[in-house]
Amino acid sequence: MTMISHKIMFRDISSMDGSFDDDEPFIFRLNENGSGPGLLVKVCAERGWRVYQGYHTGLEERWNLWWKTSAFPAASYKTLGDWQFMNHIPKGGSICRKDNLSRLLRCMKRIYGAVYDFSPPCYHLPLEYAKLVSECSRLRRDENGAGANVVWIHKPVAQSQGRGIFLFRSNTLFQSLCEMNCGTSAVVQRYIERPLLIAGYKFDLRLYVCVPGYRPLTAYMYAEGLARFGTDKYTLSDIHNPYRHLTNSSLNKSGPRYAECKDRIGSGCKWTLTQVRRALIGRWGAAEWVVWQRIRALVTLTLLAQAAGTPPARNCFEFYGFDVLLDDCLKPWLLEVNLSPALASDCEADVVVKQPMLHELFDLLGLPMKHTGLAKLQAPPPPTPNLNSCSSEDENGSTKSGRTRTAPRRGARVRRRRAMPMHCVTLQGPGAPEKAVPSSQSTAGAVNGSAANAPPDKTNDSIEKGKELNSGRYKCADTNSEAEVQSTSNGSIPATETVDESWRGGYSTAASRRRVMTACHWGNGVKWNQAIGRVGHWVRIYPHSLPKDDELPVEDVRDSVAQVSKFVRAAREVSRECGKDTSAPRDAARDAVFEEALRKKLDFGPHFQVWLPPF
Repeated sequence: MTMISHKIMFRDISSMDGSFDDDEPFIFRLNENGSGPGLLVKVCAERGWRVYQGYHTGLEERWNLWWKTSAFPAASYKTLGDWQFMNHIPKGGSICRKDNLSRLLRCMKRIYGAVYDFSPPCYHLPLEYAKLVSECSRLRRDENGAGANVVWIHKPVAQSQGRGIFLFRSNTLFQSLCEMNCGTSAVVQRYIERPLLIAGYKFDLRLYVCVPGYRPLTAYMYAEGLARFGTDKYTLSDIHNPYRHLTNSSLNKSGPRYAECKDRIGSGCKWTLTQVRRALIGRWGAAEWVVWQRIRALVTLTLLAQAAGTPPARNCFEFYGFDVLLDDCLKPWLLEVNLSPALASDCEADVVVKQPMLHELFDLLGLPMKHTGLAKLQAPPPPTPNLNSCSSEDENGSTKSGRTRTAPRRGARVRRRRAMPMHCVTLQGPGAPEKAVPSSQSTAGAVNGSAANAPPDKTNDSIEKGKELNSGRYKCADTNSEAEVQSTSNGSIPATETVDESWRGGYSTAASRRRVMTACHWGNGVKWNQAIGRVGHWVRIYPHSLPKDDELPVEDVRDSVAQVSKFVRAAREVSRECGKDTSAPRDAARDAVFEEALRKKLDFGPHFQVWLPPF
């Protein structure tokens, strides 16, 4: 959907009640005090939007887009109107803390194996300090002394822009303790000692990702991005020079060689992904095409790691900055995920990438150009009341339920639902055997009997739960896997035992399906269960294929990981098959050949899009 098509959509809606003469402007709000990145303000002004002026005036709720660099309070989501949008999803920032990201990826790797092998070994301080000491001691013993020179990198979990980061070797761990602040949390990762270099300079990739929703997961990645270089040539003989090893642009701007015209790199410290791709093609050939598909898989798998613990939310989106490093074998490694990537314009590459990216981001989300007719728009009401509330839990995890609990009958055995561990503790591996658990008829009768006296909505939910219990399996909260439930003849789950956690159970009940479908249908008419494949350079990277009309895609982590694994295998096969002709030029036409071969191998239709940086 292009920018023009969005303008037409809003014009058609507003013309039902009147002309553009009476339209109100689209109002954007920045943080709590109106301050924000200059480039973002410029893009909003170019779209004809007006700055929010409601601070301390009694008109605090008259805004349409609220952009914050930090997370929103949980109460903000519950009062969100149909024509109000926020740039954060509740609980969508879990992967943006380095320790949380490491735990999630470690857990997923333990379950799904090598497909999650894209994060360096990591230790959390101060909790895992003893494990770190043990590993350093093992390296010194087992590798004939060579392990003593293994390099580690220390990163505070809640800081950015390179603050608090330093490198040390295994044999200097105890000497490095003086640089570690024992009162703050940090991670220590195995340093990638052989990164891919361009003209002797280390670099990483900043990739921009938009997630309009996690339930079900819908993700887009921008085809253009940035490469950030260190301003001194890379060497392991000097691990204390941050300008050789750290690629943060905020750090390298203060380097002595930042403004110098460096060999092949030029002045400054940034390239676009287009420039990086041209540099890789000449050296790596068809293998260059595969690395972008592996990066796509890396981003998707990282998002899947936290999808199970994120509730459905309407009119909310996340805008991430993924930092990825390539080693000298073209293997991508995930360094970190940024919740609010920098939108400053420090150099020409920033303007070339970020300004059109923001315009196309707003086009993707269905946010209009110029006038909108917001005062006249009447958005369709949600299917059931209180569905705009994105979650039944606060950010601190306390459960809130709008339903009243009634006391169970005397003598009845009450089985309370126990909160399951977050994310992936109960997930089964792709090849895990499933045990059939017998279900007694009396349990189903107890469930159906309690449902007979319940309200209509609860009746449907209870009947569906009874059917699942009859089959001997019940979908667990917090995960997309299926856990086994042993049913007994004298125990039942009464309908009065209601804890509103329907978002945790996927689509196991009618209420959860309604809630997720409502989150997919935004107030501006965009339906994310039928997400468009491409808007400008924003390419849908997940789901790979779309369901039929008005259906929800399957929300199962195991199936999703299996799909991504299949995608990576198919991309490697296509590269081997189509890359044999080394005489063919590597250009956009050649990319089209690779894309068609991949689509045919995966048996996907034209809605499937291949993510690649442009030539």
